[in-house]
Order: sequence, then C-alpha cells, then structure tokens
Amino acid sequence: MPFHPSQLRVNPGDPEPLRHHRTDATLGLGDRATALQKLADLLPQLRELHDRLYAQRTWSLLVILQAMDAAGKDGIVKHVLAGFNQQSCHVSAFGPPAGAELSHTFLWRCVAQLPARGQIGVFNRSYYEEVLVPRVHPDYIGPQRLPGACLAADPTRAANAKHLAAAKPIADGPKPAAPNPKPKTRNAKLDFPSREFWQGRFDDINAFERHLVRNGTHVVKLFLNLSPEEQKKRFLVRINDPARNWKFSPNDARDRRNWQDYHQAYNEMLSATSTPWAPWHILPADHKYVARLAAGLTLQHELRALHPQFPRLDPAAKHDLSRAKALLEREK
Repeated sequence: MPFHPSQLRVNPGDPEPLRHHRTDATLGLGDRATALQKLADLLPQLRELHDRLYAQRTWSLLVILQAMDAAGKDGIVKHVLAGFNQQSCHVSAFGPPAGAELSHTFLWRCVAQLPARGQIGVFNRSYYEEVLVPRVHPDYIGPQRLPGACLAADPTRAANAKHLAAAKPIADGPKPAAPNPKPKTRNAKLDFPSREFWQGRFDDINAFERHLVRNGTHVVKLFLNLSPEEQKKRFLVRINDPARNWKFSPNDARDRRNWQDYHQAYNEMLSATSTPWAPWHILPADHKYVARLAAGLTLQHELRALHPQFPRLDPAAKHDLSRAKALLEREK
C-alpha cells in the first residue's frame, strides 16, 4: 500500500494515539538509499509549491515540530525545509520563556513569529511546550505568576455556571448531586495545577489555531515519535563525538527518568489538540530517513490541498506587459 499522510494523522479524542504508531515503522518508503533519493526528488517539487504560495499571497503555512530531545527536529529543518525558498520561509525556535515572555500569556511570544500571507513559518518547538514541560515539571509554572484562581480552576467555567444558574427557572425540587468524575490520570504530578487549568490551555490552543485557519494560515503539526532506546543511542553519539558535544546537555539524560510522564503528557496533548482544522501527524522517528521523507511528503500533500497558483494577469496588465516587451526588444 503506497504511503499517504492520512495514515499518520491523530483522530480527535483518541485517548492513546501513540499506541497506534510504531517508532520504528518504515511506512513502505523503502530502504535508506531509496528514501534519500525520493527526498532529493521531492525537494524541487516543494520549492515550486512554495513559489506558487508566495506568488499568490493568499494562504500562509505554519509548520509546528514537536518531539522529545534528539528526535530529529533540526534534521527536518535542515534536510526537508531547506527545499523551500529561504527568503520567505522563517524558522523560530522557542526555548523556556524568559523576561517579558513570563509576564504575558503563553501564546503571546508566538504570535509575532506567525508567517505572513504567502510565507511559510516553522516553529521548532512552540506554544505546545507549555502543556508539556510544566506538566512534568510543575515548578516551571511559578515564574509565570498566574493568579491562584486560574491555577485552581477555569474562571470562565465558574462564571458561565453562575450565569446559567441565575438564568435557570426554579426547579420543583433539589436534584441529586452528580458523582465526582474519575480523573483521567492517576499521576498527581500531571494534575498540578488543576486539570481544568490544563484543559483550558488545550481549549485556548484549539481556538487559536481555529482563528489562524479562519484567517488564511494553514497549520501542519508534526510530532516525531522516538523510542527511548533510540534516544539513548543518539545521546551517546553526541557525547562520544567532540563535534557534537555542544548538542548535549546533562539535563537531557536526567530527564529520561521522566520518560513515562512525558509519554502520558504527549498522549493527552495529541488527543486534546488534534482537530479537524489542525490535525497532528505522528512521524516514526527511529529511522531519520523515514521521518524526513514522511515529513516532506506530508508537507507536499498539505500544500497541494491549498491549490496555490501563479497569479493570472488581467487584460490591462497583459497590455502593459506587451508594451514593455516591445520597448525592450527595440533597445540596441
């Protein structure tokens, strides 16, 4: 069966999307040599689609890359996104929020980096970090100085409930209290701040991406799915190669102790934020050549869906073009 990007998509609400995707899958893309040749052949096609997108100046494309450390996000940028016109393709890498970023909402710093019409913007990590890292390390929330009421619950839900209660007619009698719902996770660390707080951030992300799509920014989200065994191998390569030492931090190895917590946080994030207008795609990342070719083919599919075309000239513009041609041809 030939590869199609739809087989990588996460169904909205799937409680365990990572369970359905192997990290070492090859997706029928062939061996390494075959895949590399296919990618080389694909890059000029991506460039042409981008040229059409840029010339048309209607849609923009936002590509979001998320993954555990060493999964290959930088490789996607270097070997796949390099096929685009670099004059109108901008990569933004988001580290931990700092300075003024801590005094604004978690989406604020990303807004200024959104691509203009006709352009491609790449977020190498993104606002999704704020529903992942602080869930595993709740102490990261403190510097954001959020009001306690926002950490404990969703103030908008409380306000809405109060409004509905005030507008509701008097009932015949008291209704029995509903049983407390069971928490979706037994991990207390992932439940602080409250589950309502995290659900609120999921809701904000979905609403934000819906706003983007409604206003002409097509959102493509790629999650590189790496196994802990392969991550260990790549970490050791970075440690043993002096030219790659700079890519490794001791914190990377220490954070492997939180692998299961991150796995659960990613499962919930993918489930809650894969929407019909901005679905997640899970790319197997144990084989770099598979992840890169799958990313390229997915971007090709998504760009083709926008039907970008070079603008057609109206009769007046064509007349001006003919006059300019005649002037040029008369030059000696």
